[in-house]
Amino acid sequence: MIFFRWLIVLLLFVIVSFYALSQSAVEKKYISRVSQQRLQQNVRDLVKIGHRMGGTKSGDNSSRYVYNAFRTYGYKPDLIKDQEKLTFSAERWSLQIEQPKRLRGLIQHEWLANYSPSVKRDTAQLVFIKSIKDADKTLIDSGIVLLENPPTEELYEALVEAGTRCIVCYVASHSNAYSNWAMIYSLKERKDNPIPVFTISNIAGKRIRAELDKDTRIVMRFFARTKIKLAKPKTVIATLNGSTDEYYLVCAHGDSDSGGPGADDNASGVSGLLEIARNLKHLVDNKTLPIPRCSIRFVAWGSETFSTKNYIKKNEKELNKIRGVINIDEIGSGKTRSCIYFEGNDIPQNQDLLRVFEKIGEEYVDKYGFWKEATTNPAQGGTDSYIFLPQSLDRLDVPEIKIPSITVFTTAWNEPKAMQQTHGWISKAWKGHPDSVNIDYSPYYHSSLDIPAFTTDKEPSRMVWAVNAVGISLIRLIWN
Repeated sequence: MIFFRWLIVLLLFVIVSFYALSQSAVEKKYISRVSQQRLQQNVRDLVKIGHRMGGTKSGDNSSRYVYNAFRTYGYKPDLIKDQEKLTFSAERWSLQIEQPKRLRGLIQHEWLANYSPSVKRDTAQLVFIKSIKDADKTLIDSGIVLLENPPTEELYEALVEAGTRCIVCYVASHSNAYSNWAMIYSLKERKDNPIPVFTISNIAGKRIRAELDKDTRIVMRFFARTKIKLAKPKTVIATLNGSTDEYYLVCAHGDSDSGGPGADDNASGVSGLLEIARNLKHLVDNKTLPIPRCSIRFVAWGSETFSTKNYIKKNEKELNKIRGVINIDEIGSGKTRSCIYFEGNDIPQNQDLLRVFEKIGEEYVDKYGFWKEATTNPAQGGTDSYIFLPQSLDRLDVPEIKIPSITVFTTAWNEPKAMQQTHGWISKAWKGHPDSVNIDYSPYYHSSLDIPAFTTDKEPSRMVWAVNAVGISLIRLIWN
């Protein structure tokens, strides 16, 4: 009897050991197939398409690019038209100093604010004002106004009423970003904003302000051609079918939500989404992995949060089939830390899902080709994963199901941010203070220079980290 007991224990040990080795081999196979070059190329291709706002021509072309990539990988994707919304496309614009000649060339990397109207080529004198109290019609009538921060809606309307023909602004309040490039700003989403707004770099703005303080007469030339219309963003969905109709939803917003080049935000996330889908499909097709126990639905949203809400409304009767949402947003940049973040650890239903990511973060930290740090962090908001949480579902008037919904990223916002860590979430892969989390940032966030050369091509390994983290997590969640 003792012999048989020991035999059973030995067999169980062998089976568990074999399975662990098998899983390790599968993870290594997955990791070996992740292509940094492909990730970079996808981002470059998407940025070349244009600003990719949902419902615009470049947005449609971006969706078609993602659709064709899924087809190349062996999927049968769906191209879904979302509900209609007001869309904006900046087709051409220019802003330059005409006089004095010595300041020509000072303005570079300027950007036209979203929902600015079309205006013919024109010239006008520039005037600086500090606040709405300075919106004196006698000073600014028929001129261009310089502001040291983007205008509030109230200030915009006051300047329009005073006869301003164009607004130029910079972001004096940010020391970590927008020094030699422009922040991207959006006017109120409407068809009939009266005058355009241009953003310029801090360096250019402060130099121009100094010249105006010396009573230098500055004349600027401006022009804008835009298209504002009602249109339907296009969302792309590709499914790796499993043995049940339950599924994990892996997503990234396919638009450059700021209206800029959007290499990091969020061509990097879309590229990561495609690479995860490509590699898991290959492993299943080649029987390295069996048919998954549940499906994986890969989604590139046509328009950030808007398309997510549209998806939820369309699928409200089947939301209980979602086992978890893994959102990928801004995985191609970073300024202060070599860290990957898994967000939403203060949301109770995220606990089990995030523990899987936390464990992977700890197991792979400092290994060749992986992150130097990894941690979970509390919710920050502002991305698609939050649309699946109960309070958002309540606002959409759909069943308040507790869906685990997290975001994977390497950088967020345009300046560093310190957060109090959620109790019980001290990761062994975090090298900072155990009671806090320092969120990395990108100086090019929502800017005219969120281009590959300054973001995703500088440290492309960050995209590889995210692809590995999400892919390995899915393997453990579904195939373990």
